[in-house]
Amino acid sequence: MSLLDCITNGNREGNLTDDQARLASDLYIGLEVEYQGSMNRGAAQARAARETFDSLKKLASEKKRKKLLQVQAFKQVDKNLREYRGFGDKENYAKAAEALIEQDVFSKFSSLVQRQQAIEQRATSKMYDVLATFKRNLVGSIRNKAKLKNMVREVFGEDTGDLSAKEFSSAWKAASEDLRLQFNRAGGSIPKRSDWGLPQSHDQIAVGKVRKNEWVMFTMSRLDPEKMIDHETGLKMTEDRLMFALQDVWETISSGGLNKVKPGAMASNRKALANSRTDHRFLVFKDADSWMEYQEKFGNSNPFDTMLGHISSMSKEIAQMDVFGPNPIATLDFIKTKIKQEVKPGDQKGINKARKSAAYIDTLYNGWSGRVNQPIDGFFGNTFAGIRSILTSAQLGSAAISALTDFNFQRLTRGFVGLPQASTVTDVLKILNPLKAEEKGKLAVRLGLIAEGWTTVAAAQMRFVGDVSGPEITRRISDFVMRASFLSPFTQAGRWAFGMEFLGYLADQAPKAFNQLDEPIRASLQRYGIGSDKWDVIRSTDLYEYDGATFLSHENIAARTDIDSNTARDLSLRVLEMINTETNFAVPSSSLRGKVALIGNSNPGTIAGELSRSFAMYKNFGTTLVNTHLIRGIAEKGVKRKGAYLADFMITGTVMGALALQMKEISKGRDPRPMTSSGFWGAAFMQSGGLGIYGDFLMSDHNRFGGGLAQTIAGPVVGLGEDVLKLTMGNVQQAIEGEDTNFAADMVKFAGRYTPGSSLWYSRLALERNILNQLQQYADPKAARKFRNIERKYVREYNQSYWWRPGDASPDRSPEFSNIFEETR
Repeated sequence: MSLLDCITNGNREGNLTDDQARLASDLYIGLEVEYQGSMNRGAAQARAARETFDSLKKLASEKKRKKLLQVQAFKQVDKNLREYRGFGDKENYAKAAEALIEQDVFSKFSSLVQRQQAIEQRATSKMYDVLATFKRNLVGSIRNKAKLKNMVREVFGEDTGDLSAKEFSSAWKAASEDLRLQFNRAGGSIPKRSDWGLPQSHDQIAVGKVRKNEWVMFTMSRLDPEKMIDHETGLKMTEDRLMFALQDVWETISSGGLNKVKPGAMASNRKALANSRTDHRFLVFKDADSWMEYQEKFGNSNPFDTMLGHISSMSKEIAQMDVFGPNPIATLDFIKTKIKQEVKPGDQKGINKARKSAAYIDTLYNGWSGRVNQPIDGFFGNTFAGIRSILTSAQLGSAAISALTDFNFQRLTRGFVGLPQASTVTDVLKILNPLKAEEKGKLAVRLGLIAEGWTTVAAAQMRFVGDVSGPEITRRISDFVMRASFLSPFTQAGRWAFGMEFLGYLADQAPKAFNQLDEPIRASLQRYGIGSDKWDVIRSTDLYEYDGATFLSHENIAARTDIDSNTARDLSLRVLEMINTETNFAVPSSSLRGKVALIGNSNPGTIAGELSRSFAMYKNFGTTLVNTHLIRGIAEKGVKRKGAYLADFMITGTVMGALALQMKEISKGRDPRPMTSSGFWGAAFMQSGGLGIYGDFLMSDHNRFGGGLAQTIAGPVVGLGEDVLKLTMGNVQQAIEGEDTNFAADMVKFAGRYTPGSSLWYSRLALERNILNQLQQYADPKAARKFRNIERKYVREYNQSYWWRPGDASPDRSPEFSNIFEETR
């Protein structure tokens, strides 16, 4: 019986899938043809059969290993969900399943969100010097571009003579190799290649614009076929097989992977995630120049972004396999089936609830995986994402003042986990000190703290918008304003200050046994599944010393050789998950649940998707607070503990909101508002939750921009559309009806409202008074009267006067602080 007959029989009996049988047949035939050129037919058939058999044996072994890991994942997931206890200390399988995707205050197991962030932080901690050298500047550009090219050349094995570039290359290789090993540990099978340099990114639009043969010939001339491996078979690529493979790659990239999708295929039959990563190492370029030429024409020409993109995508895939096994979709199906099985037969209400829970889990997963961010219409979605970035740059210039409430959130979180609270402000200011800012940043990243401000364009806007997509030019504009307003550095400093204090405090507690720890820190460790045995491992690990201070080191935990390597890795990642999760309480950012609550399962590039994203703008911070501090307070055991936490959160938060509110008023040229009315304190409370614009309606029927409640709820994009219609069609309609048009004055107001940077807290007032107000007076004969009406409005509604009056080129006086004690009229 020939090998082809064996393959056919194996497929018929179910031992080989259709794809495996096809692969084996194609491989055998191809090898036989190849070897017949150098040996007789019998020898060629024997060698082809032997190598095909070895490949099938390897595939079978890998399949068996992945199946075992998947079974273990099913068992661990089920165990975690069964042990979960929610409100009232009750079992809740569906809520536990949600916590597998994004943690909640009750879950003690790792979630996708936590694990991804921890793995990413572990990788970037190995590249702290690289990030510090090439981090983005004020305008969002990468620094030291010439040295970055030297680093690329060093990565590809060239000797540039640049010692620092060589060190950076070693750091990248260490980080990427560690990710490869973690991927394989979780179920993948990426082979080691000592000569692997950098991943390639592909621009689907750029690739799709050229014909298949043109792309294949351009790419093939820059590859090194001798180093290329067919990862399915483990054999080297021949020229013919490479040509066919590249044609398939072109179709995959240009179609966005649709050529791999079988119509009608079930989700559970999709390719396992563990098998996906070998594709990303398939192309092997000859040298650095070949790689850079390809990236310039068909990918991302910025190597820094390519490296970080690789770290991010690998971290996400490793996290999925860590939590859900080699086939995450199969695990999701398993979880949803279990939820439905929990319902008693005939319980229609329970059945409906189970269906909703399963649908919500899909929505959460889609939000985390990024599927919900994939535009249906790329041009439409990209355009509106750019509009949102521009609106952010025009309207959030004073968000840094609102961020003063972070001091209170950080104080509250420090107290909850057992850290000292007295140094909250000074710790943040130390990080902001420009004399040692870079060194402190390097330390923070080395300790495993995330460096969003160094790596991501427009990272700070995620706090309020939850969106950093769109054209790079608009993201850069938004990023520039966020940096110039000091929101970005302030947010990053707050996160680093808290994380470093936490790691330093844990180092200080190392001499104590678990039962000797103070109750708050002991309870904090237990919330993350760290009990006495794991604490003993942590506290016996060598500490990291810097400038006379000691810190707990995740890297030192992972490097322990006296314990099982898997245990060491998981514990080091769990420590990072704890630090990062609590940091999100201390400096609230965006949350997956908050995002999903606002935009649901709608994709950009559709009318529904863009309307939901407009509605979501500037509400993300508020929903994050609900899903962090508010839920944490409600979850506290006992009425006394609940009341104490929630009272502290709301009272001190409102006080800090009042401070931010008054500072904003002063920055707009007005005296502080009287603080004797319930309306003021209601607005202060809304301000503390990042929803200050809604506080405007407590004492007025319009917001600070003149829009009504409906427009405010609909969001800034809808507001922009309404203002554009007023500016254009409104003036046209006035002209048709014989009324006086005011296009020039309306244009000045429009430009003042939507020009990027126009709302910067320290320059806005001077810009308004000395440029915009003056232009309004030139364009509108009634401008002076309108300015006086504005003044009367604030006196009437808020009992406020202007210390720098609209239309005046200079202020009349300084702000009147005694106004805060005035009775509201």
